[in-house]
Amino acid sequence: MVMRLLVLVWCVVGSISAAAQTVPVVVDFFLDPVGKPYFLLADDRLVTRNPLGANTYSWYDSSLGSPDYVDVTNPFQILVYYRDYGTVVVLDRTLSELDRLDLFGNPAIEQPGVIARSYDNGIWVFDNWAYRLVRLDDRGEVDQQTNNLRLELDEPGEPTALFVARNAVMLYFPEVGRLAEFTNYGQFRRWVQLPTADNISWNAPRLLGRGTTGGWIWRPGQLAVTPIDGLPETLAAERRILAGAEGYLTADPATLGLRVTEFAKKN
Repeated sequence: MVMRLLVLVWCVVGSISAAAQTVPVVVDFFLDPVGKPYFLLADDRLVTRNPLGANTYSWYDSSLGSPDYVDVTNPFQILVYYRDYGTVVVLDRTLSELDRLDLFGNPAIEQPGVIARSYDNGIWVFDNWAYRLVRLDDRGEVDQQTNNLRLELDEPGEPTALFVARNAVMLYFPEVGRLAEFTNYGQFRRWVQLPTADNISWNAPRLLGRGTTGGWIWRPGQLAVTPIDGLPETLAAERRILAGAEGYLTADPATLGLRVTEFAKKN
């Protein structure tokens, strides 16, 4: 009887220890302007390390599920977007909720699509129904909008991503393999043709594309992408890769940190 009890206790302790050592599954990650990473986990939690302790900051809302977009451009006002609900949750740097924006309730937006933080701390929203870019100020009110872009862009479908750099706003249209580049004031500049990519990732000011035919990097202002020879074999299994200034950035789930793989040096 005593032996059975000891075995049971040992199993319970072992189970608790194993659970405590479980490495989280990272499905996506994001970098703020100073390079601090934020991780979206498989259980839909957004987490980041607490620099003052061993614990982590965490955000999750079971009523909303998995976010469609996270923007940490301003780490003091992080945007977490749930497209089906038209809801943008604004978090502080400890991932505590500050505010919520109801895009469906905004009379200037008929069908909210992709969003991104604007350079002046507002929010760009692409209205799929009116087919225009709308910029909201920090109170959620419209301070700028374009005309209907159907004729100017020849209606290439709905964009699936919106990227913002220091001097540009970009809409990504995967159906035609092109990027529409605008000024920060919503004036259309040019189309940029992009090679076929199974996966793209944006880490301002670099857009990384990966596919079976190879990889490429593009920066705002470039008329064409820069091909890359190929990713290192050590990155083949990574589901998410960002292009940094010196190399490829991937998540280290065990430490909630980053790994850096330097770009191949050309002779």
